[in-house]
Amino acid sequence: MPKVFISYSHDSKEHCQRVLELADRLNENDVDCEIDQYINGSPPEGWPLWMERMLEESTYVIVICTETYLNRVKRKEKPGTGRGVKWESLLAYQDIYDNDSLNSKFVPVIFKATDAAFIPKPLKAFMHYDLSCSGNYEMMCRYLTRQPLVVKPNPKSKLHLPPSNVQTTSTPIYSDRLPDVIGEFFGCEAELKLLNDAWAGDGTRIIQFIAPGGTGKTKLLRHWLDNNKDIDALIAWSFYSQGSSEDKQVSASPFFSHAFEKLGSTRSLSSFTTEEDKGEYLADLLRQQRCVLVLDGLEPLQHGGKGMHNELKDRAIRRLLTSLAGHNDGLCIITTRVAVHELNNRTHVKVHDLQNLAITDGVKLLQSLGVQGNGKELEKAVKEYGCHALALHLLGSALHTYLDDDVRKRDILTELIGDYDDLERHAFKVMQAYSIWLDGTPELKLLLSLGLFDHPIETEVLQVLWQAQIPGLTSNIDEKAWKVAIRDLREKHRLLSIHENRPDLLDCHPLIREYFGKQLRENQSDVWRQAHTRLFEYYKALPEKELPDTLEEMQPLFHAVVHGCAAGLHQQVMEEIYILRIRRGSMNYSTKKLGAYSDELAVLANFFTNPWCRLVSGSLEIYHFEILNWASYRLNALGRVHEALESMQLALEVAEKKENRNEAGVSAHCLSNLHLTLGNLKKAIADSQLSLFYLNRGVDLYPEINLFQQITALGGYANTLHQAGDTLLALECFRRAEQFQKKREIWSQFLYSRPGFNYCDLLLARSETLDVIKRGEYALKISLDAQKNNDKPYIGIPGMGLLDIALDRLTLGRAYLQQGNFSEASHWLNQAINNLRNEGSQDDIPLGLLARAVLYRDTRNPNRDFTRAHQDLQEVYDIAEPSGMRLHLTDYHLEMARLLLAEREDPASTSSGSGALTIQDHVAEAAKLIEKTGYKRRLPELQELQRQISDFAASGAGSIR
Repeated sequence: MPKVFISYSHDSKEHCQRVLELADRLNENDVDCEIDQYINGSPPEGWPLWMERMLEESTYVIVICTETYLNRVKRKEKPGTGRGVKWESLLAYQDIYDNDSLNSKFVPVIFKATDAAFIPKPLKAFMHYDLSCSGNYEMMCRYLTRQPLVVKPNPKSKLHLPPSNVQTTSTPIYSDRLPDVIGEFFGCEAELKLLNDAWAGDGTRIIQFIAPGGTGKTKLLRHWLDNNKDIDALIAWSFYSQGSSEDKQVSASPFFSHAFEKLGSTRSLSSFTTEEDKGEYLADLLRQQRCVLVLDGLEPLQHGGKGMHNELKDRAIRRLLTSLAGHNDGLCIITTRVAVHELNNRTHVKVHDLQNLAITDGVKLLQSLGVQGNGKELEKAVKEYGCHALALHLLGSALHTYLDDDVRKRDILTELIGDYDDLERHAFKVMQAYSIWLDGTPELKLLLSLGLFDHPIETEVLQVLWQAQIPGLTSNIDEKAWKVAIRDLREKHRLLSIHENRPDLLDCHPLIREYFGKQLRENQSDVWRQAHTRLFEYYKALPEKELPDTLEEMQPLFHAVVHGCAAGLHQQVMEEIYILRIRRGSMNYSTKKLGAYSDELAVLANFFTNPWCRLVSGSLEIYHFEILNWASYRLNALGRVHEALESMQLALEVAEKKENRNEAGVSAHCLSNLHLTLGNLKKAIADSQLSLFYLNRGVDLYPEINLFQQITALGGYANTLHQAGDTLLALECFRRAEQFQKKREIWSQFLYSRPGFNYCDLLLARSETLDVIKRGEYALKISLDAQKNNDKPYIGIPGMGLLDIALDRLTLGRAYLQQGNFSEASHWLNQAINNLRNEGSQDDIPLGLLARAVLYRDTRNPNRDFTRAHQDLQEVYDIAEPSGMRLHLTDYHLEMARLLLAEREDPASTSSGSGALTIQDHVAEAAKLIEKTGYKRRLPELQELQRQISDFAASGAGSIR
């Protein structure tokens, strides 16, 4: 991480504020930046030595060039003025002089183009960055972090020019994480033709193969990839390596890290402002060459529960696939048990239901495994096993190994014991036979050991279990016997998968892991617990650092959580691993620093017996309320608002059962916000009232925190009333909240944090612009002070952070926009949106985008940009529609209608709009949503648009866009 120091002059209060914002933004973007404003009082060594140390220790020194700065450098101001700049410039000049007039440290930066004239002479010859120009901040960050926009290729070997009659090949991008599948391939002619035609260029961008587990989806892809020599770039990934069930909580982070590495990108996952940015970035990388992308076993990343439509859980994967569906010269191939909802009705996306094997192909499969018998017996066996590819593969291997290859001896296999899915029970029937035949052997112990995992493992992990000498699993088996068992399961029984160039990797079909894992858990529960306990100890000790810094370094801790919880050590795992090393107490490190909402949610799932509505009982009950809250917040951040609602509702029930009114009040307030996001205004108001009921009767153990909760709840109630159109009562509640705050905080002038933002929203609706600017500046100062002094909990409100700063800047941007000060509005709105993206709160990002769309749409704005307005509104739709954020959708339709009207009335407009909806369509959609949600605040805006449409229709002009 580069260390940066900013040298600047204190020209004005506003100038100092901009420097502070620049420093804050650099720190948020993983650049360690220091300025004098971060010092509380004065440094221990005094200012001169501190400045000298900063210049010596910093990788770079940013010099903010202004007329005042240059005058102080040249000693043109009176003695005693600007001594800091004079001292720093003297040190800088000496540094350049000592370096033989070379400059590798000092970076000139200006806030406006005219300030280029004030760059000191020794720095004029070097690159400067004008931060008033779009894109220059990114270019500066590229320089500071040494991430060039264009990279010169590394020199390789001498240019080889072969004869013209010899065909040459380029070095391919090749990453294949699909397992090799044992046995010959039969059938699927239609599927192979579909793949060949798509790769030949028939316009298909994505193919989805839909089928239950074990029907041969992976084997089909393995065969096509192995026999297609025209693929120069391949990224093949299997999500089955992280589990096969739809209710499994899987993180896509390992896939993105791997794909970035293979495609030559050095960007870290934490460098993206949103999950959507990450998905779009990978799509752009894939489009740089004609590439085949295989995503095998996508169902763990889909919502398959009650009331869901198989939508994607992961926002980055969602953006990746929708982007590739829109533009992709290569081919993306998905295998899953259910079609992806977001890809429905896409022109260049094909969905193909992969059927079980044809009877003739099933017979060929059995014969290829050495099974003998007449045609009728073989056909009968294929039918009995449902033409299921995996079941027939297992049956053929069993008959060949144990039953003399005679198909008639299949009757020896007893009926399956237990409750299993009809489609998979045939495969499980053969696995049951194997567990009998292999009883007491190292081979069965190995299969049971693989059932401890939901992913492939390295042999060194198996070594950990073997060294533990677990009775009934790994005891009394020597190392040679283990190696023979591995060989026999691969070659003789053909039950283990093979990964190319990974002989150390042990893997099998997910259904095999599932079956033998269940057998171990249900029939040898003590062994199950002992094995998982040993794995927990192994994985928790694996990271080199007690507190890992990156997602990659943290992966062993995620495995530790899985195995510790499987061993029943939920409280120990919660305290030693999750709270202490992943979450890091109140720091929320994995989400705030790494943006790992999906990964942390996958971790939290281990504390549930049924995510997100039933928790593990026992000693973990003391954390039930916290776990439910944590899960809800992360679900909401990922745009999974309905699931967040379910978890928070349960948190309220837990608090009520404990008779903890403070916790109940907090949960009810959060429920109100979630209902508000979804557009359930009546429920939002009811939960707000419930929150006030509990908090007003709670125990005042921590006055400052309880104060915050009560003010927030009252402000939340006022906000729901405002959205429902009850402006007068909302105004009264906001004023009461502010008066209550002033009673408890004598220094307080106005509401701040979220209540202050919502109050300003109402005041803007009443056109009280000047009051809002005053309030916004006041709130921003408190938010910045709270962030700068986050170790001092009583500056501002406990827990204040980047979101508060973002909302305060959004308030100022909207106020200046209402005032018609478009340059200031642009300044504050852009900062607010950047902050909202960095914070990652999906339900708040549309607020910033909607406001900036108004800025771009406003015909009074000399820099209006209808194209950018469309882009911002499209992003609002992309966030709000899948998550069911109906208030944001209403605002989207209303603003789209206004934008289309502005385009029609502006003679300079060259935009033709986006989408097929007319103004009437958008207004009609908004009207439906207002009626369904009770979002009556927007009724005047709706009525105004309806009037304009009516006037236009009366003029005889017809439909307008």
